[in-house]
Amino acid sequence: MSSHTPSGSGGSAGAGAAASARPGWYPDPWRVAPHRWWDGGGWTPILRGPYGEAWPAVTYPAGPIPRPPFQPKGPGIQGGGVAAVGAAIGYALSSTVAVSFAVASSGRADLSDPWLLLTSQTALWIGFVGAVVVASRKNGSSSLAADYGLSWPRLSDLGLGLGGGAIGRMIPTLLALLLALAGGLSNAGARTAPTILGARPRGDLGWAVVVVLAVVGAPLVEELLFRGLIQGAFTRRTGAVPAIFITALIFSFAHIFNEGPAAPLLIFPSGVILGYLRYRTGRLAAGMIAHATFNASLFVVLLIPVLR
Repeated sequence: MSSHTPSGSGGSAGAGAAASARPGWYPDPWRVAPHRWWDGGGWTPILRGPYGEAWPAVTYPAGPIPRPPFQPKGPGIQGGGVAAVGAAIGYALSSTVAVSFAVASSGRADLSDPWLLLTSQTALWIGFVGAVVVASRKNGSSSLAADYGLSWPRLSDLGLGLGGGAIGRMIPTLLALLLALAGGLSNAGARTAPTILGARPRGDLGWAVVVVLAVVGAPLVEELLFRGLIQGAFTRRTGAVPAIFITALIFSFAHIFNEGPAAPLLIFPSGVILGYLRYRTGRLAAGMIAHATFNASLFVVLLIPVLR
């Protein structure tokens, strides 16, 4: 690594860089990757580090530098395929747990059983967390903080998270009210008990399990997978804004299994908000707080009879 670092930063780095700086690897002024190649007269598209291909592999190549096979459009590590495999494994494990409980209960799983909910969710999240860890070790730095922005929350994260969670809940609540009105309020009293995470909690233990899973477990695990791994992988490929919407779409459809066919419509807006928080802060903490706020507020929303 050359000791003479070109001056300048951001989009004007090339114009403001010192013409006398020797060719070499320097900290990327656009922060797309840890290092970018300076050819002596300007910045090149050649990157090195966990967000880009290690190309070329030597510090000072003897001949002309070939164009890299891929130029990331934003920070993030490869891992879309790993995320898909991990999610598939998680859903398979969760389904196996549900079938096992059904067999043990004479062919019918009790959705109010807290142990079924706890075990099935744990099985699902094993696949999610496994994908996050494997992708980090295979394609990243093996650090969840460096690869996904996992960190302890800051004071600013608290305000952003609470505000984002409140807005995120407000939008789907209004949509749910419109759907309920369109379906006719006269049928509201005949509806079944509401579900949370696909279950109908009953008793103190059942509600305690649901609260812990919805307010603590889901924000941690789902933000790591969706906003950490998946949004990062798409940001690397498509850029930040498309990645936010693509990830929100995947996030909303993934909840069909637990939340029903209306999940994409009701959850997509909150997915966009969570993705924006990840993009704005560069970390997951604000989104985790917003996700926890969003889920916690669901218990209050269920007090509205028309949404039950």
